[in-house]
Amino acid sequence: MPLQTSELKKYNYFSTLSDSSLEFLAQKFIVVNSPKGTMVLTEGDLADEFFFLKQGRLEVTKDHLRHGTIKLSVISSGQGFGEIPLLTKTSRAASVKAISDVILYKLAKADFETLMDRESSFKDVLLKKAADLSRYDKIKTLQPFALLEPDRMYALLARMSEKTYGLGEDIIVQGEKGDYYYVIKSGQVAVLIKKKGEQDAKQVALLGEGAGFGEEALIRDDPRNATCRAIEETTVYALDKIDFDQILKSSFLDNVFAEDVSIKTYKEKYVIIDARVVPEYEQEHIEGALSIPVEILRHKYKDLDPGKSYITYCTNDSRGMVAAFLLKNHGIKAKCLRGGLSSWEGPVASGPPNIIEQRSYRDRRTGGDRRNTPARAEQQN
Repeated sequence: MPLQTSELKKYNYFSTLSDSSLEFLAQKFIVVNSPKGTMVLTEGDLADEFFFLKQGRLEVTKDHLRHGTIKLSVISSGQGFGEIPLLTKTSRAASVKAISDVILYKLAKADFETLMDRESSFKDVLLKKAADLSRYDKIKTLQPFALLEPDRMYALLARMSEKTYGLGEDIIVQGEKGDYYYVIKSGQVAVLIKKKGEQDAKQVALLGEGAGFGEEALIRDDPRNATCRAIEETTVYALDKIDFDQILKSSFLDNVFAEDVSIKTYKEKYVIIDARVVPEYEQEHIEGALSIPVEILRHKYKDLDPGKSYITYCTNDSRGMVAAFLLKNHGIKAKCLRGGLSSWEGPVASGPPNIIEQRSYRDRRTGGDRRNTPARAEQQN
């Protein structure tokens, strides 16, 4: 039995359609009942249908090179989906799975195209939606945002701005107050540090598309510790400190207090990372901790075992918080020890970094070259 136009009129999604187009849809829509767990759409498949969700909830996911499958969003009752690849003549860019029992209205590709020819205003609405979703998907797959929950992503999109910098233009200047966090949309950025007593700044890193930077000054509430300069025309997404704290810092910074860490079993349950510079570590550190300064951790997180849980710390909080933020942002289970070494009542030690212990997480990927440990890399730089 075909749908009634009165049923379709209940939904704002079809509010711009004429009565004749509503009658057309009512005749062409097919009602589909799908139980929880049904894969409605699969990423990479050819697009041949448009869907409207009458009842239930659907989860949209996408394969990510680094994080595997990531959740893009949740589709709720009264929303349409699947039209973008029909409009752009591309394959499915994401998968859609029922996370409850659902009732769907399904429209064949040929009937969808007929509707677009009949209703130019509806087509304009869908094209705008396609543009908005394309921007959402693009930003969601960038490293700093890949693990954000959809509600945080929508808040981020509303508050984030785009800025473009020309060749040689500074985005961040060493010594200035930190007020924005940045993610590279396109282009390249050189990270330059001028050390005390040196005349010229030295390049210490080169950042490309998808890289985030500027979080350290915001988390530590310190001046910028490096200059970030566009080495070609570069466009970045910018998020001010208030929004950074509310959306990203709150999402990627977990804490643990010393009294909640068992002194008897902490070595078995966690890998402890000292995020201070090596001389501070050598003077005193938590017994069994690895020495990986936050500047090194920023580039060496890939060497860590993602199956383990980490606690990061410094003398008090600041560098430990940056380290925990960086690790969790990359999908690694990490918490900052609040109060740092100052709050720790367990065993401590002194002396140089334990090179053999640090090999435990490098050998799996490097073949066990002791010369490439984080501590030695720090000393060489």
